Amino acid sequence: MYKIIYKNINDINKDDLLNFYQYIYNEKKKKIDKLKKETDKLVSILGEYLLAQLLKKYYNIDYKKVKFNYNKNGKPFISNYNIFFNISHSHNFAACIISDNECGIDIELVRPVNLNIINTFTNSNEKEYILNNNADVYYRLFKIFTLKEAYLKMMGSKITNIKNIKFIINSNDIKCLDNNIIFFSKLDNNIIISISIKKS
Repeated sequence: MYKIIYKNINDINKDDLLNFYQYIYNEKKKKIDKLKKETDKLVSILGEYLLAQLLKKYYNIDYKKVKFNYNKNGKPFISNYNIFFNISHSHNFAACIISDNECGIDIELVRPVNLNIINTFTNSNEKEYILNNNADVYYRLFKIFTLKEAYLKMMGSKITNIKNIKFIINSNDIKCLDNNIIFFSKLDNNIIISISIKKS
């Protein structure tokens, strides 16, 4: 079982987010407080706000009763319930996934970027897939990137390992060499969301 939710900060009452801030665990508050831009702070709060909604709706758990901890790479996890989660932010958007198994999520705004960036996270097969159609080049770029990022976040690994993740690409079908995961991407307007979940 898994559930995802994503929202734009402009669709949430700002006062609701600011009021929710008081319930966020201390380590996360410290990270939020270090952010300079108000938008970044609000989006970070929104990620926790969405987690609270999912926990309440699908597990009937009050966010305030959840205990959080971090793994060696800084990935937060819930230590007092057997529930897994992951949060991602991009521009004004935040996304959250909860599951009975380890999971990762990544959200990105599909936008023009310097195409040389693909050399930092792709192999030749993936690069060919991205550059195959000029009309969809940025969508394809962010699809590969977010799938890899979601996988890394599921594994609790660092971004420096992103090039080690390899996909098998046939036409528009993308498969990960790791058969023990479920993963997919969803495009909503110009927002792409990718998830990765370990199979039971």
